[in-house]
Amino acid sequence: MKKILLKGILFSTLMFSFMSCSDSEKDEPWVEPEYATTGVYVLNSGSMSSKIDAALTYYDNDKNITTGDVFLNKNEISLGNGGQDMVIYGSKMYITVTQSNCIYITDKTGKLLKYTDGTNTIIKPLNASEQPRKPRSIEAYNGKVYVTLYDGNLARIDTTTMKIDKLASVDGTYPEEFAIVNNKAYVTISDYMGTGAGKKLSIIDLSSFTKTGEIEVVVNPTKIRSDKNGNLYVISNGNYSTIPSSLQKISTSDNKVTVLGTDVASNLEAGKDKIYLMKEDYTTMTTLLSYYDIATNKIVDQAFVEADKADIKRAYNITVDPITENIYIATSDYKNEGGMHIYNSNGGYIKSFKTKGINPMGAYFVTTEVKK
Repeated sequence: MKKILLKGILFSTLMFSFMSCSDSEKDEPWVEPEYATTGVYVLNSGSMSSKIDAALTYYDNDKNITTGDVFLNKNEISLGNGGQDMVIYGSKMYITVTQSNCIYITDKTGKLLKYTDGTNTIIKPLNASEQPRKPRSIEAYNGKVYVTLYDGNLARIDTTTMKIDKLASVDGTYPEEFAIVNNKAYVTISDYMGTGAGKKLSIIDLSSFTKTGEIEVVVNPTKIRSDKNGNLYVISNGNYSTIPSSLQKISTSDNKVTVLGTDVASNLEAGKDKIYLMKEDYTTMTTLLSYYDIATNKIVDQAFVEADKADIKRAYNITVDPITENIYIATSDYKNEGGMHIYNSNGGYIKSFKTKGINPMGAYFVTTEVKK
């Protein structure tokens, strides 16, 4: 979004200079704005078994202050059960809560907005039989917000009306994460029901908003990221028996799938030059860290952060700040308050904070333009 916006500003500036009667040499040169990360939201999923609702936490980077229950305090209602994902886009935040079948749209303070009829901006997607569609992964791209729905659709949200304006069938149920490359959404079709049918990525062209192709992968794909070259990295969980989990690399130029390794990762995140990998070891109840080097095309079996500087044995999720490239590792023991541990792009430890909720799904960054 930032690149598109800046291109628009640059075009307007150039047109003005052509139309102006003043000497172009006297015009001030256009400078690309700089942005800084001023705060971090953490979406805590909660716990169905313990009947603990999802919670939104805010961490102020400059003041080193953590504020819990932001959504609850701002709106006097709970997020509900099963906080899954969120995205901060423009002046708004979009939060998906799967079990409660809600997509909440708030301002950057966590306050719900209002529709023209005065009701709160809460989307509760239902199918023709009035059954919940259950929102999952959410991303923003080119003026729209997209979210996978467990009933087998990718939904498109109009950021002005704040309502779903179109659905695209992904030709498969229980879609999970997706990545957008060159105006196409690559949607993981999981094998949630264990039938063996979920073993592909569905390709949705975002212009026509229809499925235009698919890529077969190892059964039960759930995690996906893209790198700076437009390649995709997919984690398939296998069938938990005869088919192991698999990390796969996909070239979007020809849809070629390459298996990089088996039983190497259960979660991942894309950095500038690395794909960070995490694998839960259920025998020792610890998390193993490694990374895929994009330049050398090799998996490096060593931690990408100073793992001994904070307690990250039970790493749960990982996120990278797009501005600073700092690495945020969330930890959880599934029953107590989670932790968030921050490292610089070289893996050096910076600091940690408690997430004031259970099962943190990741860090979501609030950025502000730096005034010069």
